[in-house]
Amino acid sequence: MNMLSEFKSGIKKLPLKKVYYLLFLLFVIIPILGVLLATLAVLNQQFKKQAIENIRQNQQTIIAELRSDIDGMSMRMASMVFANNNEIIQTAVAAGEESNQRFEYAQQLANVENLYLEPEKDLISFYLYMKDGSSAYLKNYILKENVAKTDWYQAAMDKKNKIYVGSYETKSVNDLFYGGRGEMFILIFALAPDSSVDRSGKVEMTALYHSSKVAERIKENNRDYEKNKNSLGYARITDGRGNCIFSTGEKKEIEWFDGRMCIKSPVEFYGNTWYVENYIRPEELTADFGRLAILILGVAVFVLLLVSYFSVYFLKSIVKPVEAVNRGLRQVEEGNLDVFIEVQGQFEIRNMIHQFNVMVQRLRALIREYEEKMKKNHKNASDCLAELVERKSSPELIRQENPEFFEYEYLLVGMYADYGDSKKKGPDLGKEMMKSFYRNSQYASKCCAYMESPAVIYLMYRILESEYLEKVKSLIRELQSSAAKDFGICLFACIGERQKGAGNFLSGLMQVEQKISLRHLVGKERILALETELECADRVIELSKEWAGLADALYIADEKNVVQEREKLFDRIEQYEIEEIRIFMLSVILAVSRRFEKGNDSFTEVFGQEFEYSEKVGRIEDRREARLWLSNYFAWIMEYSESKLEIAETDMVVKAKRYISSNYNNSSLSLGQVAEYVGLNEKYFTNRFTKEAGETFSEYLASVRIQKARQLLRTTNFKVYEIAEMVGYNNVENFNRMFKKMNQISPTKYRNGEKAKD
Repeated sequence: MNMLSEFKSGIKKLPLKKVYYLLFLLFVIIPILGVLLATLAVLNQQFKKQAIENIRQNQQTIIAELRSDIDGMSMRMASMVFANNNEIIQTAVAAGEESNQRFEYAQQLANVENLYLEPEKDLISFYLYMKDGSSAYLKNYILKENVAKTDWYQAAMDKKNKIYVGSYETKSVNDLFYGGRGEMFILIFALAPDSSVDRSGKVEMTALYHSSKVAERIKENNRDYEKNKNSLGYARITDGRGNCIFSTGEKKEIEWFDGRMCIKSPVEFYGNTWYVENYIRPEELTADFGRLAILILGVAVFVLLLVSYFSVYFLKSIVKPVEAVNRGLRQVEEGNLDVFIEVQGQFEIRNMIHQFNVMVQRLRALIREYEEKMKKNHKNASDCLAELVERKSSPELIRQENPEFFEYEYLLVGMYADYGDSKKKGPDLGKEMMKSFYRNSQYASKCCAYMESPAVIYLMYRILESEYLEKVKSLIRELQSSAAKDFGICLFACIGERQKGAGNFLSGLMQVEQKISLRHLVGKERILALETELECADRVIELSKEWAGLADALYIADEKNVVQEREKLFDRIEQYEIEEIRIFMLSVILAVSRRFEKGNDSFTEVFGQEFEYSEKVGRIEDRREARLWLSNYFAWIMEYSESKLEIAETDMVVKAKRYISSNYNNSSLSLGQVAEYVGLNEKYFTNRFTKEAGETFSEYLASVRIQKARQLLRTTNFKVYEIAEMVGYNNVENFNRMFKKMNQISPTKYRNGEKAKD
């Protein structure tokens, strides 16, 4: 946060052009480049991932064909060996022996060849290798010798009656059999029969040779790769030990591991595992990405060129003209009105420059006009307002002496200044604040002001526009902000109703003078517009006068009178609906806050903070909630007032009342005791107490005791004689007589709910 604040502070000190270049770099160029690089990185990974996925899909196609060949030929091999009670093996053995039926067996073997081998063109041969070194075959003669030494032959020999799959890759024409081609992938399905299959015991191995179409697919893959028609790399098939068992292409003998990465997928069958492998250089995986990246970079360069053009246009049409206006304003601030700015830039900027030039011309004319008027009449607008506020002159007289004072329609604004904890208080600080207001151009051109006291300021705002209320509110918010920031002063503003001419000036002024006290209800930094807010304001102010006694009692912590006044208030509340009750509550709060202000006490200190009472009271929903809220409110103020009186107590009568309130339950409490407590002789104390309290000591003591008794009768179950003792009466008959005298009803009837008379 500190770094951000320092950055913002540093930005504000830089010239507009440098700020523009810096922000353009930070928020346009760097983000575009960052997004571009991040996009290219993500796309690179996506293209690489997709290329590998394409290779794996091609491998799966090869694997599927290879599995199909293995599964199909394995079933055919099993069928040829085991079908019809091993017919083919027995016939082949018989056809090779010297006997009268040899020709017949040979003919049967030819029929078997037509049945099992001819329909399948990819079947090359079915071979029977005899233990004596001879062999028999169907379809094609296999040219290769020493077959018994091959891995597949030996593996099949180890597991009798189990099919083992081997392979052979032809190198050239007629390499394996007559009519064969080069680069054929031959699958060999071998099975070594035991005695249960070969009852003659002469056959050592049966082998089915099959040409797989996988070879054509791998050829096509490698051929297209060499011609740059695909990006799948060189494909081959290896066995579990890594030996290549099939590969094709012109670069068949390449160094497979020379700078290439290998992507492979396994093929598992009959406990054996082969691998389909593709070898490709890493850069070839992202070859398509490179082409796309060039396109993206081209678009990015084009966008940056457009942004640069916009930057140049913005500088020329907006930033430079604004800098020119700023220099002109600085010259005007320094008092130089011989300023003219050449019209340039965008339409709005050109219009602004034109208005600036017109404004400077108008200012020069106004100053000349003002100087001429000052020569004729030395009384300015602020002097006129001061005389009207102080009632030293009448509006009619001011209009005659200064006709221009009432030339425009106007608003009267009352402002209350709360200095808070400002070390430098009083008129000097207020005057400094008033001087600072003239830095605001709207205030300087439309307002005149008068400070009636350090706390109360009156403004007269000239209305020159249709949306005047929002304009004056905006001005006051700027003044509030300036006062709080520069002087630590909180300003409340009460905006009067729109006026015209001299006839309604005093009535409008009196209205603002009265309504400014409403700050206690809405907050010390609020702006209260009488045209639009607080429709009940007049009634609240008028009712607040009725609660002056309650406010006085709360201020001096006079518990007896507080209770009496509170009961009167609660009786009034019972007669009205909640809307009217809220008005009563606001009027009470206003009366109390005025009393504290009258005693030069901050009402905010009572609760430790400022509240918007109009909003709080607005949430009260019924009489019971209103009574509870007011009771808590009074209790809090009483506690504050009592604590304050304990710190500094100079009023003799207040001190006496508080002593009586604390000791009324003492039946022996006397006038002499109280006089001694306050430090006066009885005669002087009696006269002074009766004069200031409006009743004698005995009457006051009796009213406090009976008031406490009424409260106990309403809220407890104590017997009447117990309550009499609790409030200072040793004789219950004396208590009953005094209670009935003051309330025109007995204690028992009062408890039973009959109406007492105050």
